[in-house]
Amino acid sequence: MKKGTVVSLVTLTGEFVGKFEDHTSAGVKLKDPRWVIHGEQGMGFAHGLCSTGKNDPTNVEFFSGGIVFVTECNEDVEKAYRSATSGLIL
Repeated sequence: MKKGTVVSLVTLTGEFVGKFEDHTSAGVKLKDPRWVIHGEQGMGFAHGLCSTGKNDPTNVEFFSGGIVFVTECNEDVEKAYRSATSGLIL
């Protein structure tokens, strides 16, 4: 995967979207990660990665033991993610 590709990262506890940074034996690093949430209005992105975490973190490393898989996002999710992280409506 190329650095900067917008990916979906699925763990045992949830799904996250971010820009791929690096993959090592320890885990996967994402830039500008967002937690995928579902509500009455449909799917969206939380401002943090967990209920008690810092809002809008710039980087995160997911450890290999908790990752189920990583894949490129579909076009609709990538567009929504870029709007959410840039503040621009695409």
